[in-house]
Amino acid sequence: MDSISKLEDLKEIASELSIDIITSNLFDPEIIVKSGHCKVKGKNIIIIDSMLSSQEQSEVIIRALRKFDMESIYLPPWIRERLESDNSI
Repeated sequence: MDSISKLEDLKEIASELSIDIITSNLFDPEIIVKSGHCKVKGKNIIIIDSMLSSQEQSEVIIRALRKFDMESIYLPPWIRERLESDNSI
């Protein structure tokens, strides 16, 4: 499975968990902004730097998903394996 397909799988899982994903260029010469999970007005959001590769974007989502209970939804085996490991995609 290629990295773009993996990224799409992860976005689908995030959607099932009602987590919004925002992809944007986070470059700002005056402040440092990093990709990751945040909560705004009670809504879970994952912000991803569009300058990251699809593999790096997937890693951001994996790190964020580890914070959520996913026992009630189906996860493709590769995602379940990644959530339980510390290795890169």
